[in-house]
Amino acid sequence: MDSKTFFKDGAGDAGEPIGLRPAEAAARLGVSITTLYRLRVAGRIPFVKLDGAVIYRVASLDQFLRDSEQQGKQDTA
Repeated sequence: MDSKTFFKDGAGDAGEPIGLRPAEAAARLGVSITTLYRLRVAGRIPFVKLDGAVIYRVASLDQFLRDSEQQGKQDTA
């Protein structure tokens, strides 16, 4: 098991990650690690701290994207 990713237990999950380290979480969201840090400090993305390690639940990242989804006219900038 990769020490940077945490996986679900269970036969049917096929190693699906449930938690990601910052670099992996930022990549999943398509943002920089700095942007992810700013979102975390602003309280916009939940996280878990385990012995000093910051872990982002995949479900929380997905929920953040759903909650941040924009409807209507696209920005042109």
